[in-house]
Amino acid sequence: MKTLTMTAAVLAMAFPALASAQPKPDDGRIFAMIDANGDGKLDKAEVTRMAEMRAQRQGDPTLASPEKVDAFIKHVDANKDGVIDKTEIAAMRDARASAPPAEAPTAAN
Repeated sequence: MKTLTMTAAVLAMAFPALASAQPKPDDGRIFAMIDANGDGKLDKAEVTRMAEMRAQRQGDPTLASPEKVDAFIKHVDANKDGVIDKTEIAAMRDARASAPPAEAPTAAN
């Protein structure tokens, strides 16, 4: 019983340390890399360049189509000012992280 209690105590103390050892979000470094003019916003040209890099990396040129770039901006641009800022990117990331899992389609009998 004493061994079980000690093991539980060690694990309880280790979990906060493990959580703090997890890698932190990029703290905006990727955003800053994409934000070529440094204005704190991603305009259509910057989003297009990001999409082109992704398309090249994944070998799918359709990922950088003007229609997909426009759709992405429209989806993320919450305040509809035509550009994407850090708070809108964070909101998209948070929404994606908290989205419930998609239900599997059921087979028709």
